[in-house]
Amino acid sequence: MEFIDTPGRFGGLVRSRRQALGMTQRDLALAVNVGEWFIVDLESGKPTCQLGKALSVARSVGIRLTDAALIPSADTPPDVPGNTYPDLPDLGDGG
Repeated sequence: MEFIDTPGRFGGLVRSRRQALGMTQRDLALAVNVGEWFIVDLESGKPTCQLGKALSVARSVGIRLTDAALIPSADTPPDVPGNTYPDLPDLGDGG
């Protein structure tokens, strides 16, 4: 598993998946209905790329983003090891 924690890593993953699919940047841009320069910028790690477009591109090359962080339950005390976000207020389950 690769951690994607920077625009550069995300762009590199998009590039490697695109290349593995045998697509050019132009092919991918046309498939996702974005400009070719958007693909160039995304793959180079430009941090200001639009998230919605970036997610569309990711989906089109088979990248699925998930949150693998351990989310503590509301009844987990803040000082228990494994509580991922001890400094955040308890907002309940949102439901």
